[in-house]
Amino acid sequence: MPRPPYVLVFEEVVPGARPLAILVDDRGAVPLFGSETRARDFLASADIGTDLEPVEVSSAGLIRALESVADEVEYVALDPPPPGGSGMRVRMGSLRELVEALETSRGEDDLFGLGSGGPG
Repeated sequence: MPRPPYVLVFEEVVPGARPLAILVDDRGAVPLFGSETRARDFLASADIGTDLEPVEVSSAGLIRALESVADEVEYVALDPPPPGGSGMRVRMGSLRELVEALETSRGEDDLFGLGSGGPG
């Protein structure tokens, strides 16, 4: 399972924005990066527009963003390499399985129930 920081790419940084989705071997995937630098390197080498913005999100934000595209995209591409490299492998995982794993581990992030997901 990926570990923080979680960086997604958005067209707009506004509430309710949906993350960028790409095609990897004819499968829809949300690219998830481990750093803003990796996301910017990917965007610089891809011909997918200039208004895209890498944003670090919390685990709760990642869950919301992935759920917003779950009906259209089945996978998450972990730190995809810049496009155009021949023979490059992309680590992929199930979007739904990642969301479930993040939801299960959320309680571990807030041991005393003091965070936004806790009681009160």
